[in-house]
Amino acid sequence: MVWVHLYRFLSVGAIGFAIDAGVLWFLVYVLDVGAIPARVVSFVITISVTFVLNARYTFGVSVRGSSKSRYIAVQLVGAAINFVSYTVLVLTGPLAGRPLFALIIGSALASTHNFLMMRRFVFNQRTQPAALDDAAEETKDATDTHPAVNQPTG
Repeated sequence: MVWVHLYRFLSVGAIGFAIDAGVLWFLVYVLDVGAIPARVVSFVITISVTFVLNARYTFGVSVRGSSKSRYIAVQLVGAAINFVSYTVLVLTGPLAGRPLFALIIGSALASTHNFLMMRRFVFNQRTQPAALDDAAEETKDATDTHPAVNQPTG
């Protein structure tokens, strides 16, 4: 199951990157928004989308049963790991002057952190699975719309 989660996590990450880049491009080049405010907006939109996708698709849990604040915290720590490791690697040691290699290593470290922390602390497997949550809602809706179902017989 961990390999399925990892594959889905990386797929959601690719979707998130496309959304992030697309929103950033649109804001900067079409709407003429400054690069920094545009990046803030694209980050918020991306985090919101990937939160839902990771909850439902990657880990198969209810969005309501997941902690968005923990998700944001994990993402921010991951971003810090990425930036710090990139900076250290590009300024010192054998990767000095090789930013793409430093980016790959920094991204790999941050992605590993994010995956493990999300799996353990954000989308914990003890949370009710999304399919069961949806089935419970459908059952509740069916009984709410059909009062006869709740009537005692006899």
